[in-house]
Amino acid sequence: MPIALVTGASGFVGPYLVRHLLEQGREVVGSVHNARVKLPSGSSQMRLDVTDRKAVQKVVAEVRPGEIYHLAGLTYPASRAVEEFYRVNFNGALNLLETVREQVPESKVLLVGSAYAYGKLDHPITETECLNPLNHYGVSKASADLLGCSYALQGLNIVRARPFNHTGPNQRPDFVLPTLVRQFAEIRAGRSDPIVHLGNLDSIRDYSDVRDIVRGYYLALQNGRNGEAYNFGSGRGISVRELYEMVCHTTRVKVHLKTELSKVRATDIPYLVADVSKSYRELGWKAEIPLKHTIQKMLEALQSRALLLAPESEAQPGGLT
Repeated sequence: MPIALVTGASGFVGPYLVRHLLEQGREVVGSVHNARVKLPSGSSQMRLDVTDRKAVQKVVAEVRPGEIYHLAGLTYPASRAVEEFYRVNFNGALNLLETVREQVPESKVLLVGSAYAYGKLDHPITETECLNPLNHYGVSKASADLLGCSYALQGLNIVRARPFNHTGPNQRPDFVLPTLVRQFAEIRAGRSDPIVHLGNLDSIRDYSDVRDIVRGYYLALQNGRNGEAYNFGSGRGISVRELYEMVCHTTRVKVHLKTELSKVRATDIPYLVADVSKSYRELGWKAEIPLKHTIQKMLEALQSRALLLAPESEAQPGGLT
């Protein structure tokens, strides 16, 4: 079995992917930016800043991976750290691909891009659409995506993944669904007033469970065609308003909804939904976990964390079930 190197393994998706690769019998090495983060048992970890070419060369030389899953990057589209997007998302990919070309050209590489590279479209998006990103995050991811295509034409073994919105327990509350779930959890636990704050309620996204997404990443690297791009999403659009109603129904909490125009950005994309027929046809992949189940797991994870952090006298049974 080849050794699998997962860059950015300490991010939201990383531990899920590491766990899935271990289940497939892979020996896994995860690169982490924060040495304090502990990856799933059975894996190894190394500290790595992908913007440092020499550091990337050192890790690849030591690990000699047969498979590389490149997750490392900045993932928050609303961030104002413009230069960081390109330094991490584009230059990080460049550093990795140049190192692969020099040291392990036989390795298979999965470059994880983003659906935000497509930009503004009003229909389910296929992989043949032109990339037309609207913000710096999207531009940086589109640039790295095209970089992967260029290296594949030079002979490297590269598959490009374009995930749409994915979520699950432990995702940062910078994104719509985790912040929505967190607000309901706080209200249900009596720690917040029954008011939920949201931005554009009509924005439509394609949500999948992170566990489905990492399964797709694995299948893409095993069965995907060299140089090709593959979408990963549910194929179904859901509005922020529908998300709100779904979480409301799951928690059975009555709240007052307050919209804030300050949360709406000029570069917001009103509709972002995947056509995943190519991934199903060529990889045998489709999203399987219902979003309602994912939301329930997110609520349970928040409850468990709250109980662990609470003083012993406050850690009583009940709450989010």
